[in-house]
Amino acid sequence: MSDLEFTVPKPLVLRVEISAEQANALAPLIEGLPSAQLSAPAAPAPISEAAVDARVLELQERETELEQREAEFEADVQFREDKIERWRTELEELEQTLDRRERDLVSYVDQLQGAMSAGNDAWWSRPAGGDGGVR
Repeated sequence: MSDLEFTVPKPLVLRVEISAEQANALAPLIEGLPSAQLSAPAAPAPISEAAVDARVLELQERETELEQREAEFEADVQFREDKIERWRTELEELEQTLDRRERDLVSYVDQLQGAMSAGNDAWWSRPAGGDGGVR
């Protein structure tokens, strides 16, 4: 006979995980309370005036902090928008300068080509000397 035939079967173990919120809801079932008591919600405990005042102060502080953070955020956004607008203006000015320089360069090249095609080929025949062949 094999070893498997002589082994004692182990009991089956079932594990259940219950969160703290679920444990409170299941407590009456575990303690054996009747189901009629389960459906009636428990009345909240009364809160003292001091606790209410403390909570109101805490909420006011949090609201003030939130408003402060919101104001800082808005100021940061406005600062960045202003900076981007300055960059856009500078870029437009640089593009205008570049366009003007391109036009000047095209005009200069046209003048040079006109001077070269005017029939004055004497500057081609001169060797490059002290003046570099330029009149």
